[in-house]
Amino acid sequence: MQSTGQSRSNKLDQTRYHDLDALRAFAMLLGIVLHAMLSFVGWPVWPVQDINQSEIYGIPILFIHGFRMPLFFFVSGFFTMLLWKRKGTKELMSNRCKRIVLPFLVYSILLIPLLNHMRSVTEWISPENIASTAEETSSLPTGNSNPKDLGSASKAGDIQEMKRFLKDGANINGKGPKELTPLHWAATTGKIKAISLLIEEGAIIDSRDGYLSTPLHLAAFFGQNEAVEVLLAKGADPNTRNKDQSSPRDTTYAGKALTEIVANKFLEVPLQWNQLQKGRLDCRNLLEKSIHNAQLSGGTKQNLFTKYYLTYGDYITHHLWFLYDLIYLITAFLILGHLLGGSSLKKAAKWLVSSPIRMICLVPITYWAQFYMKEDFGPSTDVWLTPNWTKLGYYGIFFGYGALCFGSKVFIEKFGKFWPLSFVSALVIFAGALACMYYKEWEWSYKILTLCSACFVWLMIFGCIGLFRKFFSAKMPKVRYLSDSAYWLYIIHLPVVQILQALFANLEIPSVIKFILISILTTFILLLSYQYLIRYTWVGEMLNGKRSKTNETV
Repeated sequence: MQSTGQSRSNKLDQTRYHDLDALRAFAMLLGIVLHAMLSFVGWPVWPVQDINQSEIYGIPILFIHGFRMPLFFFVSGFFTMLLWKRKGTKELMSNRCKRIVLPFLVYSILLIPLLNHMRSVTEWISPENIASTAEETSSLPTGNSNPKDLGSASKAGDIQEMKRFLKDGANINGKGPKELTPLHWAATTGKIKAISLLIEEGAIIDSRDGYLSTPLHLAAFFGQNEAVEVLLAKGADPNTRNKDQSSPRDTTYAGKALTEIVANKFLEVPLQWNQLQKGRLDCRNLLEKSIHNAQLSGGTKQNLFTKYYLTYGDYITHHLWFLYDLIYLITAFLILGHLLGGSSLKKAAKWLVSSPIRMICLVPITYWAQFYMKEDFGPSTDVWLTPNWTKLGYYGIFFGYGALCFGSKVFIEKFGKFWPLSFVSALVIFAGALACMYYKEWEWSYKILTLCSACFVWLMIFGCIGLFRKFFSAKMPKVRYLSDSAYWLYIIHLPVVQILQALFANLEIPSVIKFILISILTTFILLLSYQYLIRYTWVGEMLNGKRSKTNETV
């Protein structure tokens, strides 16, 4: 009886999981699609801003973002357990050093200097990319003739009313319905006297709004150069970053579509695009000068490393952050595997994988991690070298559960069985999440949005597993080739995507055609490079293991 069970286990251990290979590649290749869309939404930290932008692109970006990287970490956890069970700790460490640590180090050295200076590259390719000559948008009435509180008085720059509200005990750092302090409002509209008065009366100069932006962020975003100058002189920190990791300087690169949404829909302030663009250039110069002076006074010396590998004092891993996080997760896996590898853990793991009510356990744990990441929908993608432990814990849930699924008969035979229902349910939940994002001022919106995010990600993972198991379980040479190439494509794609975006940025053609061309050209160029420069070289061996041309067809 024991030998029969052992043989079944060995057979399971030696299975080639073509579907999960393809699924991991799918998660990576979706990154190219996602990044190809970013020049069309006006995200400030993105180095290319297309002249044809639309908030509609935010919907597919949010959808992909909501499940892509958790799916990748789930599959990574599965294959980490597979390698550990088959080869042992020593071979796992050797393999992961070669396939993860070494690529992270090599491509960090090669790519990060280029990515850190990509904005300069794209401006050279497309010089009108930043200072657009688009028509001015119509101005909105301020509607602040009779301020009702300190925030509206600060927005209008009405000093007398501001003093009256302060005398009556108004909270100088209080936030209104839009989660802006009075100083945020004064900075947004560039009311210099109001800014000075508020700071003199004790306003927190680097206070955060609901998006974690400071008054300096908003002043720079709206091109209020005089307000930026005053805030910097009063001690505002030019290096602070908001929820999407933008510094005040980064906000000066925001695209027209995003700027119009923030100005017209959210803050309801007048907007004149050409004037704002000119103001942003002045703001950028002021911020860069302030950062440079701070570095000099702090004793920071400029050398090749600080010039090419640091961005205003920070080391940014860019899209290679997933490799960096994998190093932490695999280390934790090895430690926990040896400390907690007893029979009781195996029983608990078996139950968590095989139980029909697994979602009841997985969703609350995911909800907790999602809630404390403070993201609207989907996970954090912090790119800093300093570990984000909440983010690591979140991805660790998927990595760990993927590891537990290896060797489970239930996972092989039943997971994703009802994949069409999973996808339909995920779409319904995603629609609910969009509704919550639209009604963000509702008291429970963030909690419901977090719950939607936690349910959506697992439904999409189970759905993707079922879909790929149905159509990609058999050995398919072309699919296997794409699976092999995906690692190289993802690691090297970002500069290619951004350069292509810059080439298309000022062309007067529909944005959807640009997006499709950028995605196809990027994939085609990189597949050619993989076939003729990578696959049969030491680079290909580092990424995927040794490949031979003998009897191989593509």
